[in-house]
Amino acid sequence: MYAQKNDFVEIKYTGRLEDGSIFDLNDKEQAEKEKIKGHIHERTVICLGTTDLVSGLDTFLIGKEIGKKLHTTIPPEEGFGKKDPKLLQMLPLNKFQRQNINPIPGLQVTVDNNSGTVKSISGGRILVDFNHPLAGKTLLYEITMVRKVDSLKEKVLGFLELNVHMHNLKGMEKDGTVIIETELPKELHSMLETELKKRIPELQGLRGKSEEKEGHSN
Repeated sequence: MYAQKNDFVEIKYTGRLEDGSIFDLNDKEQAEKEKIKGHIHERTVICLGTTDLVSGLDTFLIGKEIGKKLHTTIPPEEGFGKKDPKLLQMLPLNKFQRQNINPIPGLQVTVDNNSGTVKSISGGRILVDFNHPLAGKTLLYEITMVRKVDSLKEKVLGFLELNVHMHNLKGMEKDGTVIIETELPKELHSMLETELKKRIPELQGLRGKSEEKEGHSN
């Protein structure tokens, strides 16, 4: 079976830089072998053609065989972009002091709602790189599309985990509507439902558990 655009698939992958270092993976066995600590997402479901992955990898997977281990190299322009010199900014030390931040090289900081990395310190001036940490990097992926996902519930739960970081969700499907066993943030509900219906035309609706109870009481 070959994957097509708009298919939902479960993937296992390891992403490396050209020096062999791993920057991302969801393979627990590989993480243990490489002695990588921290939480590893063991199950990732994506929708092909919707840039759930970097654009180069998303495009690469369309038309490839499900179940086959694949390797590909993604150039910066199809990954996290090229380095933008304009995003290297020199900022005054007092800007950090007001936030009780002691800047040191390599520190990840948020300044004016923008995330960056401290590159160097010179007197009272701090050089911060606001490019993505992987901007300008060539990415090497080992990836397998483990299976095609057909379940409406799995598609919705996979989307919520990947894009909204709602982990370990449980839910059920009823008459084309997926009901998840948690409350949905009201400010996100409409946006999430709209985005899901773009990817899953057969989806009738998305509800939180409390909404389902309200529906039964009417």
